[in-house]
Amino acid sequence: NITAKSLTVSGITASNKTYDANTNATIDIGSVSYSGLVSGDNFVVSASGTFDNKSVGTGKTVTISSSYSGSDVSNYSVTNQASTTANITAKALTVSGITASDKSYDGSTTATLGTSSILYTGLINGDSFSGSYSGTFNNANVGTGKTVTISSSYSGDDVSNYSVTNQSSTTASIVKKSLTASVAASNKTYNGNATATTSLTLFGLVGSETLAKSVSSTFNNKNVGTGKTVTVNSITLYDGSNGGLVSNYTISAGQTTTANITGKALTVSGITAPNKTYDGNTNAPLDISNISYSGLVSGDDIGGSFSGAFDNKNIGTSKTVSISASYSGVDSGNYTVTDQSSTTANITARTLTVSG
Repeated sequence: NITAKSLTVSGITASNKTYDANTNATIDIGSVSYSGLVSGDNFVVSASGTFDNKSVGTGKTVTISSSYSGSDVSNYSVTNQASTTANITAKALTVSGITASDKSYDGSTTATLGTSSILYTGLINGDSFSGSYSGTFNNANVGTGKTVTISSSYSGDDVSNYSVTNQSSTTASIVKKSLTASVAASNKTYNGNATATTSLTLFGLVGSETLAKSVSSTFNNKNVGTGKTVTVNSITLYDGSNGGLVSNYTISAGQTTTANITGKALTVSGITAPNKTYDGNTNAPLDISNISYSGLVSGDDIGGSFSGAFDNKNIGTSKTVSISASYSGVDSGNYTVTDQSSTTANITARTLTVSG
C-alpha cells in the first residue's frame, strides 16, 4: 500500500478592511506554506475568508475555507489553516444638512434645530444609526446670520462602526421681541395745545429686564372736554437695567386712553367808566381800551362785550358801576373767566337854566 502523506497548510493571511457592513474577508495566499509537500508535486490551494462578525475591531478572527486542486492532491492528507486575523476599521461618515430656526429674542441662547434634511454621507443602507442634536446661539442678543453651535450624540447598533465628522454649526437669526403696552394719561388745564402727558407700562419684557422709554402723545384736539381721546404717537426705547437692551425689542405706537382738559383761569381787568353828566338813567359808558385778559394764551381768539350801569341815576362821586360781560371767539369755551364786576365813575349835576 501507498498511504496519503500528511500536509499542513499555513501562511494564509487576510487583509485589513474598512467597515462595509458584511463579514467578507479578502484572503491572500501569496505567502502560503505547504509543510510536507514533496518537491515537484502539483498541489494548489484556493481559499476564502469570513470575519467572525461585521463590526469594527482589531485582530478579529477570520475563518478560512479552503479547497485544493492539482494532479497530486489525492496523495496528501491535508491539515487546513483554519483561521487568521485582520482588522476592520471604522468607516468615515459625515453629517450635514442640519438647520436652525430663526427665533424672537427670549433672553436665552437655545436654538431649535431642524433635521428633516439631514444627510449621513457614508452611511450604509440598512445600518442602525441615528443622531440627537442640540443647538446654541453664540449669544442671546438680536442678530442676523448668527452662528449656532451644534452638539451631537449618536446611537444605534452600528454607531461604533463609523468615524463621524459632525456638522459643527449652522446659522440663524434672532429677531426683536415685540412688546405691548398700556397707557394712562393725566388730566390737564387748557394751555392752547393738544400735547398730553402719558405714562406707559410695557408688557413682554424677558425675565427681570427693564427698558427706559420716552413717549409723545396728543389729545384729539386742544379744546376743553371730558373723556377726550389721547393717542400715543411715538415711543422711543432706551437701554434699561438687568440686561435690558433696546436692540432686542421693538414696540409700535398707537395706544389710546382718555383724559380731561379743564378750562384755564382767565381774569378780566382794566375796564373803566368815564364820568357823565346826570341824564336821568343809570347807563354807564365803558372804556375797554386798557382791558387786560390775565391768563390768555397767546394767539387765542377770545373777545368780550361789556355794558355798565350806575347803582342809581343820581349824581355822586366814585359811584359804583356794575359791569355785565359776555364773551365770544373760537377759544372762549376754553377759559373759566373771572369777570371784572365793577368800576367807579362820577355823575355830575346837569345845568338847568330857568327863564320867564
